[in-house]
Amino acid sequence: MSVKRLLTVAASAAAVAALFSPVSSASATALDAGSRATATAQLASGDGYLHVYTQPYGGGRECKWSGNSDNWGSCRNLTSDIWNNGYAGGLDAVDLYTAPNGGGAHACISQGDRWYDTTTGNYRFTYGAGLDQFGKSVNNNISSHRWVDYCSQG
Repeated sequence: MSVKRLLTVAASAAAVAALFSPVSSASATALDAGSRATATAQLASGDGYLHVYTQPYGGGRECKWSGNSDNWGSCRNLTSDIWNNGYAGGLDAVDLYTAPNGGGAHACISQGDRWYDTTTGNYRFTYGAGLDQFGKSVNNNISSHRWVDYCSQG
């Protein structure tokens, strides 16, 4: 076989190998990073709602609001999963109150946060020292909410 023919066969074999070889780990990492960035952007953009579920991990009945609510109606004191999927920007945090009309102690959930299982007792009313239900678990204990600019000790 001539050198020219040998080089042509080798070049063809290399081209075929490159065409059918798996994606390199560097390329795969770049693709994964792009997918993660897209998912993060979608989460950050939100759908404008506060979603709550009567059972942990999205189980049971769902209630959702795009604005303030003075009385949670059928989800009042029956919430075990809370997701703030509001729009990023002003009025994107949510104060959760123990009593109707924004009364009693409250907890605050930031935009994009989700408390999948409030039955654990890890989520508590930490704002409003001295008010009714201060320090108690939020599980099955929320009656109303207000959209606010940020979570603060107020």
